[in-house]
Amino acid sequence: MKCTVLLPVYNAGRPLAAAVESILGQDEPDFEFLIIDDCSNDDSASVIRKYAAKDSRIRPLFHPRNAGLAATLNEGLAAAQSDLVARIDQDDEALPNRLSTQIRFLRTRPEVVVAGSFVYHMGRTAAHDRLVRLPEEPEEIAAALPKANCLYHPSVMLRRQPVLALGGYRPEFKNSEDYDLWLRVARVHHLANIPVPLLRYRFSAGGMTLGKKWQQAHYTQMAVASYFHPEWSQDQVREEASRALDQMGKEIFLEQVAKGTIQELTRLGLYGDAMQVLWLFSRQLEGRRGFGLMRDFGFGLLSTSFHR
Repeated sequence: MKCTVLLPVYNAGRPLAAAVESILGQDEPDFEFLIIDDCSNDDSASVIRKYAAKDSRIRPLFHPRNAGLAATLNEGLAAAQSDLVARIDQDDEALPNRLSTQIRFLRTRPEVVVAGSFVYHMGRTAAHDRLVRLPEEPEEIAAALPKANCLYHPSVMLRRQPVLALGGYRPEFKNSEDYDLWLRVARVHHLANIPVPLLRYRFSAGGMTLGKKWQQAHYTQMAVASYFHPEWSQDQVREEASRALDQMGKEIFLEQVAKGTIQELTRLGLYGDAMQVLWLFSRQLEGRRGFGLMRDFGFGLLSTSFHR
């Protein structure tokens, strides 16, 4: 087989079927599809079993108890039967030429250990999708990565052995496991983004809170601190992350996250999701900032309607 596709699943809901079918419909048919259900309590396991019964390329694994994302990903890397492992998430969709493009790229670029791609942010319809361009060459990514994550995790194909040699995903960087891994890979290997879109990436409003965004920002800052100071203990890394966030300012950060999220959902034609996030985020911000959020949303909606 030419590659393994690794899909971790937890309470995936309706998008799971589309994610699975986007892999089964690839123009490169020679792969194994490793789907690991992390003890979902919805019907995800039955959806996986249904597809596995129809296609022998699917190798399903089912956890008796929830292990968490990092542990599930590391299990998948250890179980993969190919050295090339493509990631996808349960609510995203791979374009039909994704695997063939990434396999060909990694065969011709042996120095690259992780290859992502440009992506589409998934709109209300395909016509509403928005292309996201990213740094392409290893030198660009090495310069940009310590400032921001410039690889979309579900878009990557990676070389299994070098990633395992670095310890795989670290669970102490919850919600930023991928960013921490890319930073560690960048210390000793090359990363790249293929300059064509190979994935439709879904923005999900479900369960989105500013509290979670702030928590994720802490883990992101931990990853950066660990990158610049690999000799530090976890306590030192956490202290540095807290210091960096204090300098940033919580209310300003959360306001920027809220504005950016709502603007993107509006651009994608996901007006219902944008209004849901607006209602939720405006209640979590202090009064003046919450009012400004609603005002900006109104102007953005009028501007979007005008341009359409």
